[in-house]
Amino acid sequence: MNSIKRNRKDILSFVQKTIFCLGLAAASISFCACSRSNDDLFLNEETVEEISVVTKEEEPVQTIIVEIKGEVLAPGVYTMPGNSRLNDLLLASGGMTSYANLRNVNLAMRIEDGESFYIPSILEEEEEIVVGSQKQEEGKIDLNKATREELMSVTGIGPATADNILAYREEMGKFTSVDELVEVNRIGDKTLEKIRDYFIVK
Repeated sequence: MNSIKRNRKDILSFVQKTIFCLGLAAASISFCACSRSNDDLFLNEETVEEISVVTKEEEPVQTIIVEIKGEVLAPGVYTMPGNSRLNDLLLASGGMTSYANLRNVNLAMRIEDGESFYIPSILEEEEEIVVGSQKQEEGKIDLNKATREELMSVTGIGPATADNILAYREEMGKFTSVDELVEVNRIGDKTLEKIRDYFIVK
């Protein structure tokens, strides 16, 4: 009888130990699964950076072809990055000369494919000022430089007379005096007296 009781206790103890071991195993498996899940959810910075580097595609740098001329050391056509400014193109052409006039040039402007840029000279500006002051002071038209439109702006000179003046100048050369207008077809002494004060000869 005692032997049977002892066997029952041994069996019960074995069953309890087995159940305990199975519980520990199940808990361990569940913990590992949760740990792995948490690792997948929370990536460290190094992992994120590595993934971004692998998946990122490099975009090709676009280029443009532009021209620069005028007062630069090496005028010509240049291939530039697509985001270039006029100042970048100026530097690529060797920089400006000592006569360059950048007063009205926007070096910060963004340049585009196919554009052409001209860097003016300080001598051009001086020439324009001199010519402008002479015209303003005298208010007269130079017969040797006058255009058809300038000639026709004078009262008494129509399209036909203006064409005759230009034809005479082309055939005979520069006028030596305003009085020489009388040699032009359709201009007589009376017409000359009316238009004389509008012209000068240089």
